[in-house]
Amino acid sequence: MDPANFFLIVSLFVGIFYCIAIPYGAGFDEERHLVRIYYMSQYHFMPDFPNPTIHERVIDLSYQRRLVQAPAFDLFSRENFWSRFSAFEENIRYGQKTQSIYSPVIFLPQAMLGRLLWWKYDFPILPTIILQKIVGLSIYIAGCYMGIRAIPFGKWMLTALALSPAALFQAATLNADGFTNAMSFAFIGWVIAVYVNERSGVQPRSIWILIALSILLGVAKPGAIILLPLLLILLKHPFPSKKWVVLLAAGVLLAVIANVGWWVLASQGSVFAGAGSQSITQQSSLILAGPLAFIKPLVQSMILSLPYQIQGWMAAYGYWAGRVPGPVYFFSALFLLCSVVIYTAAFIPNYAIGGVLALAKHGRYYIPFAPLLFLGLTGLLNVSENVQKWARPVVLGSFVLATGWFTFGIYTTYYTYCGYDVYLGAKCSLPIYKNLEKEGGAVVGINNGERLSQTFTNQCGQLETAQVFIEAIPESVVGSLRFSLLDGGHQLLASRDFPAQEIRAGDYLSLPVDLPSAYQNKDFEIQLESIDLLPTEKFRLVVTPADYYPGLLSADGTTGIGDLLIHYICTGP
Repeated sequence: MDPANFFLIVSLFVGIFYCIAIPYGAGFDEERHLVRIYYMSQYHFMPDFPNPTIHERVIDLSYQRRLVQAPAFDLFSRENFWSRFSAFEENIRYGQKTQSIYSPVIFLPQAMLGRLLWWKYDFPILPTIILQKIVGLSIYIAGCYMGIRAIPFGKWMLTALALSPAALFQAATLNADGFTNAMSFAFIGWVIAVYVNERSGVQPRSIWILIALSILLGVAKPGAIILLPLLLILLKHPFPSKKWVVLLAAGVLLAVIANVGWWVLASQGSVFAGAGSQSITQQSSLILAGPLAFIKPLVQSMILSLPYQIQGWMAAYGYWAGRVPGPVYFFSALFLLCSVVIYTAAFIPNYAIGGVLALAKHGRYYIPFAPLLFLGLTGLLNVSENVQKWARPVVLGSFVLATGWFTFGIYTTYYTYCGYDVYLGAKCSLPIYKNLEKEGGAVVGINNGERLSQTFTNQCGQLETAQVFIEAIPESVVGSLRFSLLDGGHQLLASRDFPAQEIRAGDYLSLPVDLPSAYQNKDFEIQLESIDLLPTEKFRLVVTPADYYPGLLSADGTTGIGDLLIHYICTGP
């Protein structure tokens, strides 16, 4: 099959499935981009929203906003999937600003679709978001298809890069990366095509296409314009006249002005402006004051984070939730030397404040530039026809296996409680907390003779261990903490008195339990009781700020707000 047609068919089937299966909010910064799309659908194209309020339902439906990692099947329930803005007219959220300050051109198709479906036809929120994802996917497919069709050699290489798990994940979620990747692949393909096919004279039609693609790169993410110097390989090709050279140069200049100008304009009021720790002014002064001191951590960061950069470029789920199955990386069998220019540009705002590994996992930033590396490698080897013949089914099989494993990882990450590791024999430890910091949270104390109770529902296999987080122990290290586990019928299953000197503050305390193999009860209760403490001392435990998992917290029979910070460990599927 022709590589371009293969890409078209596979990207449509796999991509549309990902648009539906990847929950809204699970993509990188997807929630922030939707806030931008939401305002653009109301004809406000600048990211400095005058009254930054948004329907709370948009935020509540986001998978990333969940307090714990849990199956996303509920997003397809009647209540959630068919909810409309009209049902929440007064339900708006205070000050919901966005860091999505990219060019409005990137999000214009999705915003206009939102304008039509949300505000004219009162279409449900989530189905509209899925359709917006498909629109973004279509732009990605069109750009990559154009590049694969145009490029005279390396077609299967470009196809493999465009179908890589990370690239498809970005294309199937709401972000600026899908657009940027598409324009980059199309630009690279067309420049190489003109260089190879039009040595005797560059055609006006090709010049117009290159101008258009250059401008589209200019309205993509800021780093995309570093591809524009690729046009220099055409300088020795004869043009119809000097007028066409000037016209192409004007298009490139317009692209640079659009890219840099928009960034300067839109970044006003963001973390990159003013006098904050990540401001351009602050960081530029810091770098100029000690250039050598900047270069050292930059190089150190590149070296230390290289494996993570490659991993992020090949395959990663949004916010690195769950774990990508290892076979994805094995069957992908690809390698990328990260772009020094892009890494440096991204490292500057984090210099001296984020540490040398601040950008370690953002390998997806290098997807647009990967074809340049592999195009350079294609001329190093002369492979026989017989080897090529065997390579084709290997490449196809590798793609199928990599995509299959990555899709299975999507299921385990977003539609199971325990994640991928339990399918490799690991124990399931729940809850998997999200958006929770142990430091600075509410603390509850247990004085001598007092009892604290926390119920929970087991969401996995046979329960083996219950754990509770101990914030602090009595200073005198006198007394003990009785840790008991009961079932839903208040039957005692396990209990142990832990002397204070054996308990580690700032860590989980574990209570093993041995249940019969036929045990079916899913409801349990943790009881904690202080024994023989001095009157002024207590054990202190962390309480979550909201109801993070099914269960109730009570102190001596009085129900409280939030839950104890606990884990329960059980067998996996």
